Amino acid sequence: MGALDGKKVVVIGGSGGIGYATAEMAHKEGAHVVLTSRDKSRAEAAAAKIAGKSGRITPGVAEVGDRAATAAFLKSHGKFDHLILSGSTVHRLVFDALPEKESYESFDSKFWGPFWAAYDGRHHMNKGGSIIFYSGAASRRPLRGYVVGAAIDGAIDAATRSLAWELGSEGLRVNCISPGVILTDLIRKGRTQAEFDKRMQEHSKRVPLGRIGEPSECANAALFLMTCGFVTGEVLAVDGGTEAAP
Repeated sequence: MGALDGKKVVVIGGSGGIGYATAEMAHKEGAHVVLTSRDKSRAEAAAAKIAGKSGRITPGVAEVGDRAATAAFLKSHGKFDHLILSGSTVHRLVFDALPEKESYESFDSKFWGPFWAAYDGRHHMNKGGSIIFYSGAASRRPLRGYVVGAAIDGAIDAATRSLAWELGSEGLRVNCISPGVILTDLIRKGRTQAEFDKRMQEHSKRVPLGRIGEPSECANAALFLMTCGFVTGEVLAVDGGTEAAP
C-alpha cells in the first residue's frame, strides 16, 4: 500500500530536477502522475523512465508562464488531488547590472505563473487535496546581489499563507517548499565546472550539514505535505539548516 494510492498528482515541470524527483516519489507511492515539461519529448522520456509499464503516468506539455494554456491543461486532467508547481525559469540576476526585462520575466515565471495555475487549477481539484509552491531560502537569508530572487521567494511565501485562508473553505490545503541550494541542472547552467565546484564548496561551508541538497529530499518534503491533512499555510525549509548558520 502506498501513501498516495488512488490519488492523482499533477507535477508542472516534472521532467527534471526537483519536479522529476517529486513525480517519481508520487508514482512510487501509488499515485497516477501527470508529468509536464515545456518539451514533449522530455516529458515522454521522463514518464517512461519513471513508470515503466505501470500505466499510471501521463506526460504532457505545459508552459506555466502561459496562463490560458496552463488553465486549459489543468482542466483537461481534472479531477486531481495534488498540484505541484515546481516548473519555472528564473534568470541569474546580479544587482549591480540588473536587467529590467529579465527581472520581469523571472517574476512572471516563478511567481505569477504558479499563482495563476493555482487560482485556475483549484476548480478541477478534489476536496482534501493540496497545492505545493516552491520558493527559496533567499526569502529568509538573502544573498548579496540577489535582490530580485529574494523578492520573488518572499512573495511566494506570503501568497502561500494567504491562499491557505482563501482555499481552505474549498477543502484545499496550500503549502510551500523553500529549498536551499539543491543539486540540479539549473545550478550548473551557465557555469564552468570550476565555477560550479567553487560555488558548491562555498555553500557547503555556510550550512550546518556541510553539503548541498538532493532533489529526492525535496520530494520527501512534498510527500509529507501531500499526505498530512492538518498542514496548510506552511513554508517548509529544506535547506540544510541555512537559518541556523551564524
